[in-house]
Amino acid sequence: MPELKIPGLSSLLGQAATEKFDSGIILLMSPPGGGKTLFCRQMIIERLQNGSACIYINSSMTRKEYQNLFNTITGEKIDKLKFLNPYLVTTSSSESDPSTNMNDPKLSATLQEIQNTIDQWSSVTNTSGGTTQESTSSLNDHTKYAIVLDSLTHMFTLFEEDKVLKFVNALSFLIKELEATALITMSGTQSSNGTILNKLSSIFDIVLEIEVQEESDKIKRKLKLVSIKGGGSKSASALFNIEEDGNLKFESEASAKSKLSICGLCKAPILEEPEYYLDMPFHHNHVNIYMKLAGAFGQARVSDVGPSGVIDATFFFVDVVGLSDPALSVRRQIEKIEALNDMIGHCDTFKKASDKRVLPTGDGMTIGFMLSPESPLQLGIELHQALKKYNLHTNKEDGSFLDVRIGLASGSVFIVNDVNSNQNIWGPGIIFARRVMDVGDGGHILLAGPLAESLLALDDKYRGMINLLGDYQVKHGQVIKIYSAYSPNEFGNSAIPGRFKS
Repeated sequence: MPELKIPGLSSLLGQAATEKFDSGIILLMSPPGGGKTLFCRQMIIERLQNGSACIYINSSMTRKEYQNLFNTITGEKIDKLKFLNPYLVTTSSSESDPSTNMNDPKLSATLQEIQNTIDQWSSVTNTSGGTTQESTSSLNDHTKYAIVLDSLTHMFTLFEEDKVLKFVNALSFLIKELEATALITMSGTQSSNGTILNKLSSIFDIVLEIEVQEESDKIKRKLKLVSIKGGGSKSASALFNIEEDGNLKFESEASAKSKLSICGLCKAPILEEPEYYLDMPFHHNHVNIYMKLAGAFGQARVSDVGPSGVIDATFFFVDVVGLSDPALSVRRQIEKIEALNDMIGHCDTFKKASDKRVLPTGDGMTIGFMLSPESPLQLGIELHQALKKYNLHTNKEDGSFLDVRIGLASGSVFIVNDVNSNQNIWGPGIIFARRVMDVGDGGHILLAGPLAESLLALDDKYRGMINLLGDYQVKHGQVIKIYSAYSPNEFGNSAIPGRFKS
């Protein structure tokens, strides 16, 4: 399987760590003169040489400038490179229909053009009208795709910010579906892009930043690793130069920083000095966990599972009711997920909690709170209040009405790294929250017995809002006690859930 071919990444992580990544979305930030467009050029050239098909999106570049940038690519490889300028794409009347409420017409047309290009590369018609298994450009079912968007900052000057953000989110779904590699660039630094990073942080697997320093008559450039999923946030760096031909040449700033060890527990790169046990490197806070788990399960089994910690927490599990309804368009589904994410992101409980763990689940999310057992219920109340305001401007007829169900529970979970090296959580706490939520209907805030009873004992105010429903049998014959939280006309659903009655 081809590795995630990003210029300089092996200098930052080392070859062994780089080979773990074969797809993902990377953000590159750079000040003016940092070389982000040449970085994009080098990534595309290397991907084409590796057999990938590439799409290059640049809203500030003309076709002639694009041709000059890639004038060294000829023959068969140029057929596997598609250039798009969103500002110059042609639009149809359907794409400008305001009822879609997803993107600017040009951004919608750009997204459609990307999909059309992928479709054309995947299926080539021969002269007899049939479909061949192998295209004239040597693409096949195993071809990897690379999508480069350069630059997001310039797009904000041409289109409304919320439209660009929706475009990027929709593009991220396509990238994940294709299992493609994607590079998105932004002008500026981590501090200057803080607001945008907060809105898009969940889609990025790796965040890089170019640092530029002027020394006498020379310009010194450094590629910095800002963050990587599953690997913390401390920086590793690699120096690079831009050669006369426009190519980037990387060198390690220091082998201890640029060639990282892989943690023997969580399998993520170690971005600081590792701690060793049995000749294996670990993050400092993972050694004791490994020793305990190895004592209980054996070293081989622990290495296979790779948990990076065990957390006792309270969990908030939410999903959108009816999202899988075949009558709903994909755009409407995305719109509902984005609206839910936005509302949760603006809830005070969510914003103020520094102890939370967030895991998207496709049609919703689960959030673990490590410190406060009250946070999940408080977040549910705040979300219902936000939903009430949101639904004032929707109706059930056109599918825009947003309804959710919420399950709350407490318990232990493991933090693990999944097959894509993304951090994930699993364990009794999250399983109970999911099963409690599954019992509910739209509007319900249901609590597992242990969490509800701890809240009832904690503060008298909960006695007026947390109500016992009774025992419910879930999978494997397990019986759990379920409570419902509600206050008429304020939050929750006082009706008995349909599944509970049956």
